[in-house]
Amino acid sequence: MKRILKKLAPMGILISCVLSSTLAHGFEQTLQFSEVQLQEKLQGMTPIERQTLFAKVVLTDAKLQLLEEEDQLSVTAFLDVTALGGLRGSGHVTVQGSVIYDASEGAFYLHNAQLTQLHVDQLSSESVNQLKPVLQDVIAQSLQSQPIYRLKDNDMRQVLLKASLKNVTVNNRTLFVTLGF
Repeated sequence: MKRILKKLAPMGILISCVLSSTLAHGFEQTLQFSEVQLQEKLQGMTPIERQTLFAKVVLTDAKLQLLEEEDQLSVTAFLDVTALGGLRGSGHVTVQGSVIYDASEGAFYLHNAQLTQLHVDQLSSESVNQLKPVLQDVIAQSLQSQPIYRLKDNDMRQVLLKASLKNVTVNNRTLFVTLGF
């Protein structure tokens, strides 16, 4: 018995060193999402159709792009709009924003989505300018209300990591999200 304990003692010391190192440096994991993976998720969210008092907006064929320099993502979609006063048109719209994490839901969302480009055929530039604030609200709310990704409840590591977001970066057309404590 003493022989076994002598042999296990160095292993026990090694395990306790690893555990104390992990606790001292925290527990974290970096998740990676390629542009292709995020595009597939976005395809599942479209078409997006929203009706307000002022306009009906339909977004289709959305394309996602990761923006490395800003650590953000951009979504460009075809747009059909019908607004008060019989205004109708189609075109395209681009929205850009950052990624935030909601720990209570274990989900990632588009945040601070800003309309960066808007082109609507059949409408004058004056009409487009009048529609811009309405479209900003409708499109931002639509994209910000759907999670980009939700942590899996059946993955113990991801369950433990729900506590906090440490970092979000974009590199080489991949979104890197570091979670941990």
